[in-house]
Amino acid sequence: MTAINPLANPKGVQLICELCGKVARLQCQFCKVTYYCSKEHQQTDWNGIHLKICQLVVPLRTQPAVLGSEEERLKRDRRMRKSQSQLLELCKTEAQKHVHEGGFELAIPAALQSLRFAIDLYGSGSIELVSSYLLLGEASIGLSRFKQAEEYLSLGKYAVLKKPDCSNALRSHLHRNFGKLYLSQGRYSDALQQLANDIYFCSLQHGPEHVSTAGGYYQMGNVFGALDQQSNALAMYEKVIEIWYRMLDNAIVSLEQDGIENIDEALVAECLQMLMKILTYRETHLASVHPTTAESYHILGLLFRYMKNYARAREYTEKSLQLFIEALGTDHQSTIIVQRSLSWFNRQAFLQTVSSLSSAFLVGCCWFAVLVLV
Repeated sequence: MTAINPLANPKGVQLICELCGKVARLQCQFCKVTYYCSKEHQQTDWNGIHLKICQLVVPLRTQPAVLGSEEERLKRDRRMRKSQSQLLELCKTEAQKHVHEGGFELAIPAALQSLRFAIDLYGSGSIELVSSYLLLGEASIGLSRFKQAEEYLSLGKYAVLKKPDCSNALRSHLHRNFGKLYLSQGRYSDALQQLANDIYFCSLQHGPEHVSTAGGYYQMGNVFGALDQQSNALAMYEKVIEIWYRMLDNAIVSLEQDGIENIDEALVAECLQMLMKILTYRETHLASVHPTTAESYHILGLLFRYMKNYARAREYTEKSLQLFIEALGTDHQSTIIVQRSLSWFNRQAFLQTVSSLSSAFLVGCCWFAVLVLV
């Protein structure tokens, strides 16, 4: 990080902080085109998004020495717009991932950066800015900055009202974030109304059994949990588990047989956060040995398997099998299904051992051949 003197800037040039807009006193030592008011803001931005886009923003923030012909300028503009579009998606994905992982402070710089790219691409009054406003609102809710969150969400709502034909997915996301805001403020009736609208619009866009809609059921379960309506909360959480079980079952087949990843990083992070919360709720409110708790351990085992975190996947699958055996017995269908999942880990361990022994044997043969030749 390089210190700069604001008084040394060229006349009419004011360098401002990437995060807060205050006068900048530090410069990124790597890209040299990004500025900050303090070390704290530099570190937050670096961990939130700048690490991933540091060198990518240099061409966007540096004027070419020679503009060239009209054709060359048009080609450069097209390249810049393509780059901005790719960076916009990257920033939104990183912001979503931070939000789902609980890194709300880190989500702010990623969401702000996505907003800047969206403005550059589409203009300040475009519907394409709404996704960035929603991410900023969601991060602000996580930081308990409710007034700021409402401002961001209201900007998104205004943009949606100006475009009646906007997608149902965008309307769903807007209602979901208002639902989260009202839940955080203890306005449970308003939260339920917003989440009902969220599920309605998401069902129109994707269908009621889609993983995107599952997020609405999950948030509604959180509201019922806050209202101490245990049966309603458990019913909503059961719907989430049911939807994600089907998704993960199919996604694992696609990944392990065809090498195709059907779930992106942000969605994986959201799924992990939801499933962990549901497991905790079930363990707290149900008996210590209960089939639905075993079910939660099983689906988390599937998620970790999809994430290729095989140690945790096996741990959760073994716990699930133990609970199913205690609750339902060894002959129950659920127990048999989990036993099959556990058998997969045993087969993988066996194949890895055979592979290691084969490698060792080949190395031994090579050394023997060398010795014979010598």
